[in-house]
Amino acid sequence: MSELQILYKISNDIKFLKDQMANLQRDISEINADLHRLRPEYSVEVDKILEEGVFETYSSFDDLRNEIENV
Repeated sequence: MSELQILYKISNDIKFLKDQMANLQRDISEINADLHRLRPEYSVEVDKILEEGVFETYSSFDDLRNEIENV
């Protein structure tokens, strides 16, 4: 195999690897978005808070969850 053929094969391999990395990054982004999707009832509460500009503090996530789910 000539040097030119080896360089061509290396070039093709690098392009393939770059494409695979792009696919992996896209898949990871999609998985990340699915894992961190905001529950619809939380989205309503967040929109309300942003509109009103009123912020409350809670001592735990359970307290916040109870407030949202019992509205």
